[in-house]
Amino acid sequence: MQTDYSTINDSYEMTVTLLSISYLYGDYAIPYHFMNSNSQVYLSAQKGDIIALQKFASRNWIDFDVLSDKQKQEIKENYEKIKNKYGDKLKNKPAPLPLEFLNDLGERAMSLGRYMDAHSAFKDSGELEKKANQLIVEAIHILESKEINDSDSPLEILETKIAKTVELVFQAVKLKNPFSGQYQKLGTDLHYEDAESLRKFKKYIDQSLFKEIIEFCIQFLLDDKNIYGKISPALSSGKIRRLFLKTLAIKLSAGKENFQTFVNNYQHAVKNLQAAKSEQDFLEVQKTLLGRFTGKNHYIQYLRELSLEHPISVLLVSTETTPENQHYIAPLILKSGISLLDFLELSS
Repeated sequence: MQTDYSTINDSYEMTVTLLSISYLYGDYAIPYHFMNSNSQVYLSAQKGDIIALQKFASRNWIDFDVLSDKQKQEIKENYEKIKNKYGDKLKNKPAPLPLEFLNDLGERAMSLGRYMDAHSAFKDSGELEKKANQLIVEAIHILESKEINDSDSPLEILETKIAKTVELVFQAVKLKNPFSGQYQKLGTDLHYEDAESLRKFKKYIDQSLFKEIIEFCIQFLLDDKNIYGKISPALSSGKIRRLFLKTLAIKLSAGKENFQTFVNNYQHAVKNLQAAKSEQDFLEVQKTLLGRFTGKNHYIQYLRELSLEHPISVLLVSTETTPENQHYIAPLILKSGISLLDFLELSS
């Protein structure tokens, strides 16, 4: 495998090398040009115009010397894999690319968390809906398994299975719409724009309706009503629904450690709220929730930053008013005096 594009004088060799680079990073930028009939690269590949392909490579090449030993080995393996699996097709028809390659690239992109690239690859292969549905079917199969629904199943096994289903569902959501889950906007919309949804959610909270609250939270966090509608029937018990929500919340908080930081801040904020007496005491609650002060100390900014770092927080807080009529973000406390976080058993 040659690592200097200027020394590659064969269009087939150039195509394979470029695709090897693309596959290393799960990046769809290079394949996009080979799939776009209006692209100069598409036409150059079909004509075998090595000069034009070298010019394209000069803008999309990488410095092989800065790759780690593992990456160097990996890109060589990618090169051989592409040659062996797609070589004949690429020689006969370098553009558009084989659809099987796009599916392989989509899988690679997903494994690296590059959902925009995965979306584009599967979309251009015509397999986007099929792939998303496969992920959901697999998730439902796990949720309906005996290990999940057996009351005697050890908690450790249950948590492992639920974690797998959450990952599959998350992948399906992000694959279908890489721009889903814009929680800063979703959070402010729920609290200040979507009065009907907020009214419904508050009704569930006022009546301590555990099942309805959990379902509302899961649907909100998934941000895909269609996918939620498919998996909801498979969340067969309160225990499963709660564990699914908690696992999803942890994932969206970027892991257990970050989530636990939020839980600690939330519980401290609850205590501070219950003990608050002065104007400043109440305003300090939102600072405790976030774990830091925001520049303008504005309640909407606290909500935005909370929702970005811990999307579940959107559903666990409310906008309240201080004795001097200033708005602030506070933990949600049920009529019983317990916080919503503890009511949903998300802290344990």
